[in-house]
Amino acid sequence: MRHFRYGLGATLLALANMLVSAPAAAALGQDETSVEADRVQMHAAAAQRGARNAYSVHELALPSGTVVREFVAKSGTVFAVAWRGPAIPDLRQLLGAHFATYAGSPQRARGGRGHLRVQDGALVVESSGRSRAGFRGRAYLHDALPAGVQMDEIQ
Repeated sequence: MRHFRYGLGATLLALANMLVSAPAAAALGQDETSVEADRVQMHAAAAQRGARNAYSVHELALPSGTVVREFVAKSGTVFAVAWRGPAIPDLRQLLGAHFATYAGSPQRARGGRGHLRVQDGALVVESSGRSRAGFRGRAYLHDALPAGVQMDEIQ
């Protein structure tokens, strides 16, 4: 019996260490330095960067062929992420602290085939697609959108 307790204790300690030493999730609501953490965690190709008046866009090319775009306000905060490609990216990584809200939201509204919309507080996640047709989606913090940014720009 003592051997069993020791094995269980060691297992729990190992799990706790993995959780504590897990890579920092960056992304939605984080600062601009989180884009590099996302790139490393998702094994993406070097980010491309483009600038707009109210924000900048960092583009990451994932090994799966999916392209992720992270939108950063002039204040340095990631206010939106968008994806398009053959696979859905790691939403836990992209949504960061907001993933739990997304995953546990009772306010899921499904549209037609393969469409999902979750709105919970300031968080909005929209996703659509099917295996052979590809996937696309976006997530944003409604309260963090820079002034003058139109929703059709987040894609």
